[in-house]
Amino acid sequence: MKIILRASAVLLVVALAVLLAAFAAEGAYRQVLRRRASRAAGPGAFELYAVGESSMKGLPFGKSAPDVAGEMLGGVLAGRPLRVINLAEGGNSVYPQAIKAIRTLKYRDKSAPAAVLIYAGHSEQMNAGMRCSRALRLYEAFKEHALIHSLLFSKVVLRAENYFSFHGVRDLAHYEFYLRAVLDAAREAGAVPVLATLPSNLCGAEPGGAQASPELAASVGLELRGKYAEALARYAGLLNRPAAVNDSYLRPYLEYRAGRCLQALGRPEAGAHLLTALETDPLQFRARPSQNALIRGLAADYPAQLVDAEKLFARHSPGGLPGSGLFVDLMHPDETGYLLLARAFAEKLAELFHDKLRKEIRDPSVFFEPPFSNFTVSGRALKKTEAYTLAGTYLLWFAGGSAPLPDQLALAERNFSKAIAAAPGNTLARTGLRIVRISKKNGQAAPAEVAAWFRSQRPVFERLQPLTEEELGSADAFLRKWE
Repeated sequence: MKIILRASAVLLVVALAVLLAAFAAEGAYRQVLRRRASRAAGPGAFELYAVGESSMKGLPFGKSAPDVAGEMLGGVLAGRPLRVINLAEGGNSVYPQAIKAIRTLKYRDKSAPAAVLIYAGHSEQMNAGMRCSRALRLYEAFKEHALIHSLLFSKVVLRAENYFSFHGVRDLAHYEFYLRAVLDAAREAGAVPVLATLPSNLCGAEPGGAQASPELAASVGLELRGKYAEALARYAGLLNRPAAVNDSYLRPYLEYRAGRCLQALGRPEAGAHLLTALETDPLQFRARPSQNALIRGLAADYPAQLVDAEKLFARHSPGGLPGSGLFVDLMHPDETGYLLLARAFAEKLAELFHDKLRKEIRDPSVFFEPPFSNFTVSGRALKKTEAYTLAGTYLLWFAGGSAPLPDQLALAERNFSKAIAAAPGNTLARTGLRIVRISKKNGQAAPAEVAAWFRSQRPVFERLQPLTEEELGSADAFLRKWE
């Protein structure tokens, strides 16, 4: 009995020591953050924080929409110099974005005016069919109710999750919780939160992951030959078959194809099919309609200010259906789309702080002008030719499955062609264009071997380093077999 009591006492002492050490570490880290915030504060500046993922950073271009919004305002807001602080975390869900925003906003000077632009939700990778274990749910509850209050250990755990590629629970409730956390952090820091809905390329890129079949290929063939009514009837028939009902990849693909036929026929129900395809796409590289509905609800609940970018892009799209005319891939706007978003941000800020736009910017090429503070590759800013090369490359990487992807391939072809027009010697873009054309000849889908070869070249394309003579010769020898 004495041994048990002694062991319990030792364990209690160890636990208390660990707890005290944790409190000490947290306190020391907070002191570091306080000093860092004090040094970073600009005298009399208006602080504009930007929260989101790669679209908020301005990928694949050199500037972000908040930067250009600041230029439209003339670098001044509410009579003070405007300082843009972009906290965007490319490729990450709202969870790391929220943790970074909470940490950054915690010790800002509340006497200085500020606003927080929140444009987050394309990288959530929610899976409606995912079943989470009780242990995983408990872990998420610990993060949401305890860990989020620690500025140090929330960062440590987040780094561990990234290192082990562990993403935890991702669903609409998780998304809402961390959006609310950012809104609360903004208000506690004396900043005005501004939520933005998220437009997507609704009719310019298919949901990925579906597998080809002779019937599907024949139906797409009819659509591509302009026989939309016949193709639509076939898609409707395929949608009603058990194979489609039970296939989480095929069903959104068929909904998309039916929506595109209805769009071509000028039928108003096209939008419903395209939105259903977007909502149910398992390879989620775009924000879903349910996320935008949630954002509008949060803006009304708090109340927070709202920039309804989804409706804005719809107003500037034929038939109210945003497509490749405003996007370079599934979710990243092109220069015209980013300019729309930047103006919407600038106008909302001017309205909120009783100010005005001082600079009229109508030329989208402003996104290629310095300073390039938000997105670089290999430590340097992107040139126009490289931005379009990267956009085309992403489209080929996102193209999962073997079903025909004529819209995605057409957009990739446009991007690679723009890159080559800007720099005819761009070997990466020329290689990508060859893969697109091989895919179009192969029933609008990349042959499995070509897709595997291209994935093996991903590091080369991500670094945007021109192919060496040896690499170019090897690529040429491989691709010639398929041309």
